[in-house]
Amino acid sequence: MNRRLAIVLCTGAAIAPIAAAAQAVPGPAATPAKISPMPTAAEQPFITRLQQEIPRRYATIDAAKKAGYFQYTPEDSTGAISYVNLKYWNSLDFNFPNQLWYDVNGRLLGVDYTLLKATSPAIPATLFGYRVEPGHWGQHGDHMHWGFKAADGSLKLGAMQVAKFKDAGGDPNPTQGDVPANKAALVKAGVPGLTSPDQVQFVFLHPAMWDLVVWVLPNPDGAFADANPNVKPSTAKSGGM
Repeated sequence: MNRRLAIVLCTGAAIAPIAAAAQAVPGPAATPAKISPMPTAAEQPFITRLQQEIPRRYATIDAAKKAGYFQYTPEDSTGAISYVNLKYWNSLDFNFPNQLWYDVNGRLLGVDYTLLKATSPAIPATLFGYRVEPGHWGQHGDHMHWGFKAADGSLKLGAMQVAKFKDAGGDPNPTQGDVPANKAALVKAGVPGLTSPDQVQFVFLHPAMWDLVVWVLPNPDGAFADANPNVKPSTAKSGGM
C-alpha cells in the first residue's frame, strides 16, 4: 500500500519517514488538498465494480503471485501487506492494479492504481472512464525498494533514497532485471543486516507517480480512507511502514 508519506527510507543504519527524508519531485501539478474519504455519487460506480470484480480475480495471495505480484513491504500500521507487479506502474487496465494488499491471514484488503508522473504530469479527471476526484489521489517521489534474506531465513524489506543508492554505485534504471552491481550497491549502502549480494532477492526503482489508494474490503470510514476499522494489525507487525 502506497500510503501517503508512509514509506520508510533506509539512510545508513537509520530508518526515516519519507516525509522527512525524501527529496520532493517537482511537477507541473501539485497534489490537491485531501478531501473526505467517502466516495462521491459519481465515484460510487467505480467502487462498486472494484469491490465486486477484484476479489474474484485476486481472492488469495496465491492468485496474486500467479498473476506476477510479489510482496515488497512488511505489514504496515493499517494491517496491510503490499504486493506489487512491476509491469503495471501505469494503471491502464482495471483488472491489473499496480499493487494488491492482504492482511496477515491472506484476506484481500485493497489496491493501488498508479500513473507515472513522467507520462501523466497532471492528475486525470477520470480513471477507466470513471470519475475520480483529484483530492483522492496522492503522489510519491521516486525511491528504491529492496528485499533480502536474513541469516535466519526471514525476508527483510525496506526502501532508500535514489541518491543514496546511486552514491553506492547502483543504477536505478538498469537495462536488465538481475544486475549484480545493484545488489552489491545495497551492501555498500549499509542496509542493516545485509552482508552479501547473494542475500538480495530484489531491488527496483519505484518511479515518481500519482497514487490512488482504494479499499476493496468495505470500509465504514470510506473507500479512500487511510485506515479501515475492520482491519486490525497483528501484534507481530513490522513497525515504520
